[in-house]
Amino acid sequence: MKKKVLLFFGFILSILFVSCDLFDQYNTYKLDGMWQLKTVQDVAGNVVDVDTVYYGFQRGVVFSFTVLQDPNWAFIAYGYVEKLSDDKVHIKIDRKWADNYYDWKDDENKVLNYVDDFSNFLSDISGWSSANVVFDIKEYNHSKLVLFDAGNEKTYTFKKF
Repeated sequence: MKKKVLLFFGFILSILFVSCDLFDQYNTYKLDGMWQLKTVQDVAGNVVDVDTVYYGFQRGVVFSFTVLQDPNWAFIAYGYVEKLSDDKVHIKIDRKWADNYYDWKDDENKVLNYVDDFSNFLSDISGWSSANVVFDIKEYNHSKLVLFDAGNEKTYTFKKF
């Protein structure tokens, strides 16, 4: 009887180890979760502190970009994320999935045009060079992420949220 119990537990443990291995094999995307942007640094070393921008990565496929402007307004855009290698990630924001940006007003309180101003709007709000960016992963651990955009030579530093 004792042998059967041990065999049963051994069988269960082996299933758990195999399933964990399979899970890791297909879910190796280390960036999954919500990351709060803390600083943006340009190539000259100028640093801008940020605390209202969030990048979300889900299952290594879905990307969300959130900006909290004030308690009554938030910009949210969705896109795709693709892990190119252990140190590169490709993010593409699809303007069809960008919410509220047509309500964004510039300094003269002029509403931006939905079609014509999306690229400029996204560049202004994100600092990205385009809606289709490849980032170098410069640093990653359980609480910190550093991405570098070679297109505009900016470094983005995040903390896990």
